[in-house]
Amino acid sequence: MYKHKKILIMEAGGIGDIVMSTPALRALRERFSDSEIVLLTVPRTAQAINIKQYADRILYFKQEAFSKGPSKSIYKQISSNLKLLLALRREKFDMMIDLQAIETWKASLRRYIFYKSVWAKSSVGRNSDGKGFFLDVKVDDDLFGKVHEVDRKLLIAGALGAETKNRKQEFYVSREDREFINNWMVDFGIDNSRTIIALQPGAFVPSRQWKGEGFVEIGRRLCRKYKAQIIITGGNNDNIAYKINNDLKDVQSVLAVGLPLSRLGALLERVHLFVSNDTGPFHIADAINTPYVVLFGPENPYRYGPYDTKSNSRIVTGMKVTCSPCLKYTCRTHECMESITTDMVWDGVESLLKELKKEKQL
Repeated sequence: MYKHKKILIMEAGGIGDIVMSTPALRALRERFSDSEIVLLTVPRTAQAINIKQYADRILYFKQEAFSKGPSKSIYKQISSNLKLLLALRREKFDMMIDLQAIETWKASLRRYIFYKSVWAKSSVGRNSDGKGFFLDVKVDDDLFGKVHEVDRKLLIAGALGAETKNRKQEFYVSREDREFINNWMVDFGIDNSRTIIALQPGAFVPSRQWKGEGFVEIGRRLCRKYKAQIIITGGNNDNIAYKINNDLKDVQSVLAVGLPLSRLGALLERVHLFVSNDTGPFHIADAINTPYVVLFGPENPYRYGPYDTKSNSRIVTGMKVTCSPCLKYTCRTHECMESITTDMVWDGVESLLKELKKEKQL
């Protein structure tokens, strides 16, 4: 059998994408234990995993290359990574494995150009609704079907002879991260004897972001009924996180923005419930088994919904509209997310809190 001495694995998606890739990455590492594996990803998501578990080396390309984000011209997306492409070509990979879906024909053309430029001996990936026709090893992929993204990625590993029984997602949290968060919580007077709830009002993809006033109302209800301590999570540039924290000053919420992902994971380990838009951090909660309520609008909840934490999670979905599910980065009407009411989210929060109390997790 031909031995693949050097393999390139590409996962250029967001935080959630790389967390959902961990079972496939683990399976591929075990399958090709004697090969040199290079992981190609984007800087903002690489910190979500312990690279040494899955690859020998890591390389980065610019955010706009293939990941979800504002659309840019094919020329700009390829030319911005020209130096990387030349470096990859010199590596002379035996095989290139792409774990991401090919969601549009424009993305299909980008992938084709990219693969030809890298010049690996064989290419493996997802034939998303026929858009991966040029791949040497294709795994059929129905973008709007009911198969979860974790399982879709594992199908690629399985097609290459990997053992795929272990489907648990992984997110690494170090002892140092836990110590930091412990001290952080003490400094902010967060009492472990009370119910601790984290809210994630921002989203990397704007079309998936629920209205800010809804999160404010949920926070107030939690404080009134459960005397909960509210923590607002988000990135440094999540203006909505700062606004909601300010709007909740009457209940003395705590702002936790800009934490490295490993420390965010340590924080989510300590909360009793996480209420989030459909965005990366909820996948971290899923991987570490933190109970959560997630709000879905334009995306496919079968593909991106709860996986490891199904029994301790709730999905709140907006009304079905003619354009849903969709892959838009921004949306003019935002109709599906606007249709989610505060009472709908509250019902999900309350039912899960009651279940957790019954199970004595609270």
